Amino acid sequence: MKKKFFILDTNVLLHSPNCLDTFQDNDIIIPAICLEELDRFKSFYDLKGFYAREFIRNFEKIRGYGDLISGIDLESGGRIYVRYLCKDVTLPVEFENNKADNIILKIVLQCIEEFGDNVILVSKDISLRIKASLLGIKSEDYYHDKSNYNLIVNNDILYVEDQLLDTLFENGFVKRDELCGYVQKNDTTMDGRYLLLKSNIYDRKSALVKYNFRDDSYVRFDVLDYPIGVIPTNYQQKIFLDALMDSDIKIIFAIGIAGTGKTLLSIAAGLTQVLNKRYKKLVISRSPVPMGRDLGYLPGDIQNKLDPWLKPIYDNLDLVLSNSGVKEGNGSKQDKFWSDITLDYLKSTNIIEVEGLTYIRGRTFHNSFIIIDESQNLTPHEVKTIITRVGKNSKIVLTGDIYQIDNPFVDERDNGLVYASERFQKAKSELAVTIIMTKCERSEVSKIAADIL
Repeated sequence: MKKKFFILDTNVLLHSPNCLDTFQDNDIIIPAICLEELDRFKSFYDLKGFYAREFIRNFEKIRGYGDLISGIDLESGGRIYVRYLCKDVTLPVEFENNKADNIILKIVLQCIEEFGDNVILVSKDISLRIKASLLGIKSEDYYHDKSNYNLIVNNDILYVEDQLLDTLFENGFVKRDELCGYVQKNDTTMDGRYLLLKSNIYDRKSALVKYNFRDDSYVRFDVLDYPIGVIPTNYQQKIFLDALMDSDIKIIFAIGIAGTGKTLLSIAAGLTQVLNKRYKKLVISRSPVPMGRDLGYLPGDIQNKLDPWLKPIYDNLDLVLSNSGVKEGNGSKQDKFWSDITLDYLKSTNIIEVEGLTYIRGRTFHNSFIIIDESQNLTPHEVKTIITRVGKNSKIVLTGDIYQIDNPFVDERDNGLVYASERFQKAKSELAVTIIMTKCERSEVSKIAADIL
């Protein structure tokens, strides 16, 4: 097979600092302008700055083995080069000469003259790929982190014989082999941890089951002890609550459309378990990527700057607390305890810690229930950084809607939420579960908007 020459855009280097290991035995070319952009990003104190510094450190190790202009051999079998613009390459007058993207395009055209027509530009920037195609340049997205899973599908329902459900109700479990006969070839229904079994005769006769790794069976369950302030309204929310309350499950990926209750149920379950002493604190954060036009710099200290991003978290906390005092309605001491709790009390006693993702790197969370909201805006490397913060006796929940992505450099198949979910599913880890939520329960307006818009 003819060797390829991949020219990498800056956003690929920031998206995956270890990307140089992912191109097999093909050659890699780094435009010098990308190193200049990385030099600018390295001083940032956010995750982007961290990734810039990490790539630069990795690149420095490679530099020690030879001359980057002549090319240095990589362990993968390919070679890596750096190329700067050294020829007078003409672009259409509409393309600004000094813009970094257009300098990269000039370097690509220069490399085509040097290495032949098997030169490919790799970029997360759709606009740059379009401009490249106008110039006859081969270009593609960075595919290494792309997911092949069709995640948002309702594949957690399995229709079975009525007698099998009777056996399940009597024994409380059913062996996995007994269900395999009801699954078509290449069907992914049984890939998940949870199933809703339905009678193929009586549609209303059903049972929720959860896979037990120890004896290769599905065990019947029902959510009887609800968290404070919430009551599940459909079977997907019951499945999600069971996973949230199960101490053996340490990592949850909750993927679903707006209004399915991902954040609300996570907060309610986390707060309940913290107040019941299973965990010491509830840590909540969300991706600080704006929807629409950015309002620019915000005044005040760190907390003042983070408050607008974290307002949806506070809204859900207020809703949980406002509902908690009326859930039982019997005037018990437990009811009074819940009704006396306020958000200010939870924050002042450090029971709840609302943290910005920008400042999460380097920390370790022991004895914590951690919620990362809007995770669909994170890159795979960012999600890895976050999950590796989880310490002993802690649980992490990552929620997101892959159809509401505001980060311009990730999409529904290569964002960190989907990437990590797929990796853990392939590993068949007992510690992790992916919950797909498709039923909007926020309001009639939200439901119809999700369906038709």
